[in-house]
Amino acid sequence: EDHHQGRSDLGPDRSTGGSRRPWIYFTVIICCYGFFKEFKPSEAFLTPFLVDPKGKNFTKTEINSEIYPFWPYSYLVAALFVFLFTDYLRYKPVILLEAFAYLATRFLLIWGTSVSAMQWMQIAYGVASAAEVAFFAYIYLAVPDVRFKIATSVLRAVRLLGQSGSSAVAQIVTSTGVVSLLQLNYISFGSVLISCVFAVLIPNPVSFDCEPACSRGVISIVPKPRTTERRKNLRNFVAFAWRDFRKFYSNPFLLKWSVWWAFSMCGVLQVGNYVQSLWKAIAEETHQSHEYNGLVEAVAQLSSALAALGVTAVRINWRLWGELVIGLLCFIDAVLLLVASHSDQLWIAYLCHVLYRTTYSFLITIASVQLAYAVDHDSYGLIFGFNTFLSLVLMTGLTLTVADEHGLDLDIRTQFVVYSGYYYMLTLLFIGAGVYSLTTTGWLNSLRLCFSELRPPSLTTDNDNKDTVEEEPTETTPLIQDMGRSI
Repeated sequence: EDHHQGRSDLGPDRSTGGSRRPWIYFTVIICCYGFFKEFKPSEAFLTPFLVDPKGKNFTKTEINSEIYPFWPYSYLVAALFVFLFTDYLRYKPVILLEAFAYLATRFLLIWGTSVSAMQWMQIAYGVASAAEVAFFAYIYLAVPDVRFKIATSVLRAVRLLGQSGSSAVAQIVTSTGVVSLLQLNYISFGSVLISCVFAVLIPNPVSFDCEPACSRGVISIVPKPRTTERRKNLRNFVAFAWRDFRKFYSNPFLLKWSVWWAFSMCGVLQVGNYVQSLWKAIAEETHQSHEYNGLVEAVAQLSSALAALGVTAVRINWRLWGELVIGLLCFIDAVLLLVASHSDQLWIAYLCHVLYRTTYSFLITIASVQLAYAVDHDSYGLIFGFNTFLSLVLMTGLTLTVADEHGLDLDIRTQFVVYSGYYYMLTLLFIGAGVYSLTTTGWLNSLRLCFSELRPPSLTTDNDNKDTVEEEPTETTPLIQDMGRSI
C-alpha cells in the first residue's frame, strides 16, 4: 500500500490498468474549465449587440420571434438525449460537446450575418446548456465520497465566480466605452477557446469505470465488474438504467431533493429569462435612467459563490430537517419575487434578485451533494439529467401559460406575481412534508439530532442491503489545508 502511495503523483498506474492521482488534480482541472466557459462578458449584452447597426443590425421582431425561441426548444430536445446517454458515454465526450458547442456559439455570433446563422447559434447554445449536466456529474467520479461536499462547493463557486467576473468586466468596459460590443465578443470567444483546452485536458473518464477508493487524498481506481457489465452493450445499459431509475425515484429521500431541483431550477430559469424585462419596466415607469444590470448580476453571482462555499460549514441533519429548510427558503423566495413585482425602485428589485439567486445557489449545492451520496456511481448523469429535463418541461409549460401570446400573455409585473405564487405553492408542499416528517420522528428527538449531519443511505444497486447511514467526516480537507498554506 505504501509503495503505491509513493507513486500517487506519477499519473496512471499501468500495472493495474487504472489511475492514481490526487483528487485535487481532477478538481482543479474541471474548475479551470468551469471558470473559463462561464467568463463571457458579452453575454449580458447579447440583445444590444444583435440590434446594434455596428453589430448585427437585426430588428427586435427578428430577435424575439425568429432567433431567441430556438434556444429553449434545442435545450429541451438536447436535455432528453443528455440524461439518457451521459452515463453510457462516460461524461468526457459530453463535456467536450459542451465546450465545442459554446465555441460554435461564439463563432456564429461573431462571424454569422444572417437570421439562419443566429438560429444555429441559439441551437448550439441550447446543446451546450443541456450538456452542462456532465460537467456537474463528472466531479463525483473524480473525488472520493468524503470529499463530495467540498468538491461540489468549490466547483459551483468557481463557476459562479467566472460569471461574476464576466458581468463585472462587461459593466465596467461598456460604461467607460473602453471596448466595443464586437470586441467584447472577441474576449468571450478567447475565454471559451481556453475552456476547450481544459476540456481536452480533463482526464479520460474511461479510467473512472470503477469504484474510487480514497487513501490520504489519493484516488486508487479499481475496475468495477458491474460497470463493465452494464456498458457491455446499449441494451444492457438501458436495462440497468431503467432499473436504477425506478429504484432511485421510489426512494422518498431522493425524490424530495429531485422534486425541489426540478421545480426550483424551472423557477430560476423562468425568472432569469424575464428579470431584465422587469427591471426595464420599472426604469421606464419611474423614469430612472441609471441601470446597473451587469453590476447587479456580478454581485448576485459573487453572493451565490459565497453561499456555495458556505455549504461546507453547514452541518444539519438533512434527512430530518431538509423539507422544512427548503420550505422556509421557498417562502423567502416567494416574498422576494412579490416585493420585486410591486417595487417602484430599481435598487429594491436589484436587491431582491441578489437574495433570490443566493438562496438558490445555497440549496442547489446541498441538493447536489445529497443526491451524489445516495445515487450509484453509474447513474449521476441519469438522475441529474432527468431532473434538469423535467425542469425544462415545467419551464416550457409555465412560459406557454404565463408569457406566451397564445396563453395568458400577462404583463411583466403580473408575471412575477405568478412566479411568487409558484414559490408559495412549493412552500406549502415542503413545509407540510417537513412538519409531517418531524412529527412522525418526534420533535424532541429531531431537535436532538438537528446538527448531527448524516450521510444519506447509499442506494447503489451493487448492494441492495447497503442502507446504513454514515456520519460525514469533519476533518479539514486537503484542499482547505492547501488553500490555507497558499494564503
